[in-house]
Amino acid sequence: MNRFIFFTLCLAVTMPVFSALASNNIALAKVEADRIEHVVSVDVKSHDDQVHLLLGKQIAGRDSVWYQSSLDAGETWSEAVEVSAGLSMPMRMSRGNDARLAVYGDQVFAVWMTKKEGAPHNAGPMMAMVSEDGGQTWHETSPADWEGAHGFFAVDASKAGIGLVWLDSRSRVGGGATQGLRYANSTDGGKTWSTNQTLDERSCACCWNTARYHDNELYVLYRDKDPSDMTLGKVTTTQQWQDLGTVGQFNWDFQGCPHIGGSVAFDGDMIHSTVGTAHPDHTGIYYLRSEDQGKTWSSPMQMGGETAVHSDLDARHDHVVMAWDRITETGFEVVVNYSLDKGQQWATDTLVSASGVGASHPRVIALADKALILWTEGQAKQAKTLRIQSISLP
Repeated sequence: MNRFIFFTLCLAVTMPVFSALASNNIALAKVEADRIEHVVSVDVKSHDDQVHLLLGKQIAGRDSVWYQSSLDAGETWSEAVEVSAGLSMPMRMSRGNDARLAVYGDQVFAVWMTKKEGAPHNAGPMMAMVSEDGGQTWHETSPADWEGAHGFFAVDASKAGIGLVWLDSRSRVGGGATQGLRYANSTDGGKTWSTNQTLDERSCACCWNTARYHDNELYVLYRDKDPSDMTLGKVTTTQQWQDLGTVGQFNWDFQGCPHIGGSVAFDGDMIHSTVGTAHPDHTGIYYLRSEDQGKTWSSPMQMGGETAVHSDLDARHDHVVMAWDRITETGFEVVVNYSLDKGQQWATDTLVSASGVGASHPRVIALADKALILWTEGQAKQAKTLRIQSISLP
């Protein structure tokens, strides 16, 4: 079987039946309001022990973006505020090209792709909104200095400001499915933005990116080209780009786009990461860690077998929590695992979603003694149900 079928999600073949996962000591807990309907986009962040949630929704044929937060580790949530209230430009959001969120203090930033009928893939320029009062009121801001289509955003915030990366085609180098990786930053809460900077002229055209601040430097994980492995780089405090090299050197050569990104989390100076590949000898999701700020990496550890597709992880106080979805003969389902020793040893995989519901694109937030796992359930190209599951760690 062509293993790339798994990554492009062309499920024209019958997958093998998976046996039930062995149970372990992950304690599952119900979270109030753990089902939210009409969801097409998800992002979640944790800052100062507060969990922040940004959802794209499709209600009665209208797209909208909503923000809410939790002060009790996801047990209860504030009333949702519509970020997109009063905006007329249609939106183009989907899992894997989600609206994105950044939080620092009372500053909250949100960005998403708009829809432009007749443009390639109906993709339009970004819409960016900022709040200075913890997400209660919002106003528009303009990070981009090029008016074409922007997408596949990654953003984070710290005392250094807001750092935003995205893909666009203002310039293209070489053949295949490729765009350029662009960057802008704001040091005044999103009021003004730097001139856009190209971090890499040739990256994958449609894989999601990840950005995390650490020591006021913005680390960016993205899918490169030639080969199509994941690359980590950082924007320094002087706004210089440093390419730190490949995370998992699979040497996968593919000129299309697999629609699969990765994840990055910091625990002290240790970097934890997940990456996906469809190399014929390495198909699936892999975990790696670096103890020298991304200069070298541990050997790739496969998680979940060759049918694992979309993944995310987070880390806190030596705990690393990871989730991924995998393809079965009844569709996607979501699996969780964790490590208590900085990723050296892992527990037994735990299935957290039901079978046959199309559960995919999990997100992970690690908290003091537990974690939140979020995923969406539903059919492709339709609004979905967001599920939120709390797990207690030993």
